[in-house]
Amino acid sequence: MASTTGDMRGGYDASTSTMLVSQSGWVVFAALMLLFSGIWIAVEGIIAFFRSAWYIGNPVFGSLWLWSIAWLGFGVLLVAAGTAVMSGQAWARWFGIVIAGLAALVQMATFATYPWWSAVMVAVDLLVIFGLAARWQRGEGAPY
Repeated sequence: MASTTGDMRGGYDASTSTMLVSQSGWVVFAALMLLFSGIWIAVEGIIAFFRSAWYIGNPVFGSLWLWSIAWLGFGVLLVAAGTAVMSGQAWARWFGIVIAGLAALVQMATFATYPWWSAVMVAVDLLVIFGLAARWQRGEGAPY
C-alpha cells in the first residue's frame, strides 16, 4: 500500500530519526532581515564612498569615509550571518545575535548621518535578536 505521508521503506521508526526540525517563522524572518539589512548597509557604505552629500550630517565618531568602511564590513558580516542561519548551521544563531547587536550599535553611533533610517535599522536588528534568541528550536543532535 502506498504511503501518503512520505517514503516508509524502513518503517515508521526509521523515518522519524532522520527528520529535520523546521524552524519557526521568526527564525526565517530573522534570517531574511539579516540578509536584507546586510545588503542595504553594504549599499550605504558604497554610497558613502562616492556620494557623501546623500547624508544630512556628520558622524559623531570619525569621518564619513571611516564609517563607510564600517558599514561595508558589517554588511558583509550580516549577509554571512543570514546565509548561515538560512542554511541551519548550529553556530549561526549566536553569530547572528552578536552581529545584529553590533550592527545596532553601529547604527546608533551614526544616528546623526541618517536618523530615520538608523532608527528603522535599530528596530530591525532588535527584532532579529528576538527572533534568533527566543524562537530557536532544537534540531537533531542538540544538547538537552
